[in-house]
Amino acid sequence: MVNEDKPKVDEEDDKKGIDLTTIPITTSAFKWPFSASLIYIILNVVSLILPTVMALTFFDFALDQDVYNLRILFIFLDVFAWWGVYVLVSLTFGKLILIILELIHLPKEGLFKVTGKDKDYKYFCLRTAVKKHVFWVWNNFCFPWITNFAFKICSMRTMTADFKSTMFDGWSDTEFIEYGRNIMIGQGAAVLSSMIIRINNEDYLLIKRVVIGDHVVLGGNSVIAPGTIIGHSSTLGVWAMTHVGQVLEPDWIYIGKPAKKYKRTQTYIDLKILEEARRQAQKVIDESKKPPIRRLVDENKKVIFDTEKFRKSQPNN
Repeated sequence: MVNEDKPKVDEEDDKKGIDLTTIPITTSAFKWPFSASLIYIILNVVSLILPTVMALTFFDFALDQDVYNLRILFIFLDVFAWWGVYVLVSLTFGKLILIILELIHLPKEGLFKVTGKDKDYKYFCLRTAVKKHVFWVWNNFCFPWITNFAFKICSMRTMTADFKSTMFDGWSDTEFIEYGRNIMIGQGAAVLSSMIIRINNEDYLLIKRVVIGDHVVLGGNSVIAPGTIIGHSSTLGVWAMTHVGQVLEPDWIYIGKPAKKYKRTQTYIDLKILEEARRQAQKVIDESKKPPIRRLVDENKKVIFDTEKFRKSQPNN
């Protein structure tokens, strides 16, 4: 059994003399390189060009008519169309930039120094800049479930949450996260696959994959640290927090800082009880297959009761 209270330390980190179990969650901000800010600005401008042209064209068309144009009565439809075009353009160009960045430098897990000279850190910032714009736009769209769609498109094959999952009130990193089916992220909860840590007065970017199983509930304002693995049907309580690399077993409720076992979830079924139920069911099935027995009282014995002679033959149609 994995010790859920003491996270597992990767061999590479162990070789560096770094004990991730002692590292607290930090709120240090990322130091974006100029190129990341430039990509963010360009993506915003490009996303606005097409809907802006549509809006200007519409008003020019409407005001040019000699007779009052009935289309002006349905201006809300045009506004919705401009909004939709803005959202789609941001996703399309954002995905295109992400593909190019991934081809140049493949994302990976690890511990990277916070400096523009470190390619892993630099390209992480570039990808984050793109996704920050895309997900901000899609999070503010009128259909809340559409955020899950944006995750699937721009997550580089790491986020698999279905459309039944509730992810709208929490905050989630956008890389190296595997979500199961039918999950719920509470309001203010944060799922982190990356964070800035300080070691020997130097800042490092830590990236570790997070895996969240099916039917998991994350309570409000809870924090999932990088490297956390949560088993299916588990619940993390309100304000609870995991350690880096912590493993939460399936079918348990965890509370506290750090998260510790509280009690079994209602979906938990004891394996012994399940096995006993199967044994009883099999016993009933086996009994039903035995031929009927007739007891002869005078002779004090049991014989097989022939029921065939009592069956009436069905008339031919």
